[in-house]
Amino acid sequence: MDQFFQQLVIGLTLGSLYALIAVGYTVVYGIVQLINFAHGEVFMIGAFGALTTYLLFFNGHTSVWILPVMIIGAMAASVGTAVLMERVAYRPLRNAPRLAPLITAIGISVFLQEFIRLFYEEPAWTIFAVSGLTILVTYLIGARFSKVPLDHPITRWRDRAPLFAATVFALAVWMVLRLLERDLSVLITLAAVVGGLIVGTAAGWLVAAGLTGQDRARALVQPVAIVAVATGVLLEIFWLFYKEVIGKVEWPSAKLKIPFPQIDVVTGQALEIGGITVQRPAIFTIGALAICTALLWYFVNRTRLGRGMLAVSQDPDTARLMGINVDRIIVIAFVLGAVLASIAGVAQGVQDSNIGYRMGFLAGLKAFTAAVLGGIGNIQGAVVGGLVLGVVESMATQYVPGQFGGGSWKDVWAFVILILVLVFRPQGLLGARVVDRA
Repeated sequence: MDQFFQQLVIGLTLGSLYALIAVGYTVVYGIVQLINFAHGEVFMIGAFGALTTYLLFFNGHTSVWILPVMIIGAMAASVGTAVLMERVAYRPLRNAPRLAPLITAIGISVFLQEFIRLFYEEPAWTIFAVSGLTILVTYLIGARFSKVPLDHPITRWRDRAPLFAATVFALAVWMVLRLLERDLSVLITLAAVVGGLIVGTAAGWLVAAGLTGQDRARALVQPVAIVAVATGVLLEIFWLFYKEVIGKVEWPSAKLKIPFPQIDVVTGQALEIGGITVQRPAIFTIGALAICTALLWYFVNRTRLGRGMLAVSQDPDTARLMGINVDRIIVIAFVLGAVLASIAGVAQGVQDSNIGYRMGFLAGLKAFTAAVLGGIGNIQGAVVGGLVLGVVESMATQYVPGQFGGGSWKDVWAFVILILVLVFRPQGLLGARVVDRA
């Protein structure tokens, strides 16, 4: 009997990990009817985000209070990846045939794997990433100070162009100066900010005068100047952080498995409870699933945004007519899935004590299986499907006799269960939510 309960604990731990990832699949599918096969890589990015946070700020320390900060870092990495993925790759294909976003998702999956494999040990790529982020942030800052309506359906790109021109030219000035002098220097910092201000403002004003006329150009001078200054300041702050923190870390190569930090309390000697060995990471994983499921249920059923998600999942066209911002709801769905996947990435790291760039492929495939098993589009079904899949794998490893048993066959039995469920109950264990849309 002890052996049975031991395998049950192992299965629930494994199933909790699958469930955390599976909810991301099912939330996105419930809103936009998209199978995001790159979601496993969002899980992987979360694990690397947690590791990066540890290496930057806590390298060598093991205190338990470090873990929440690592989780925040994992969430930031996963959410940023998911939102960028939705905006750049999926939104333009929203009305395309179903096969197009599916193929795109597979391409993104491969791209993210190779990106981590090739560039994780080369932090210089962050300069280009921050440069792109700076263009977006400074535009938003300038838009706050602009008296010209930047969202007019006819003139919006002509009105926005001066702000983008200002930040791009200020960025160019900063890059030229930093190519000439890479050491930290007050003189170069002042030159980057002041030079960016002069060149960026001049470029923005010329673009405004050419596209919108003298009157609007004069109205855009202040926001253009603010954008140019903000560009130089933000880039110099990042450069200080890069030189003093990022550049001094010895980054490991992602081509091999990377040891994951061992944190006090969460990792360490296993607990013995009535003859059953319970690993500390198992408690963290199961507890994380319980807390995340409760919070997600509250968000979906008790908040305005959650009710908006339910409305969009039932009929996006009618929801849009009722004043719901459908694009915003879709982004929130991607964010929720990414948050849960990032927590799963941290849980995987503390369980296995290492992470790798391929860790998202099989875990994502199992999570998708769990979502289908429970009923794709059903959040509770994703949780149940994940737990069932984990328990089936664990029990099959222990109790299936002969050459068809053991750890090497656990994946086979997991997909055998999936095939049986699809044959005899194709809507999943809890039944996929089926809605007639107008």
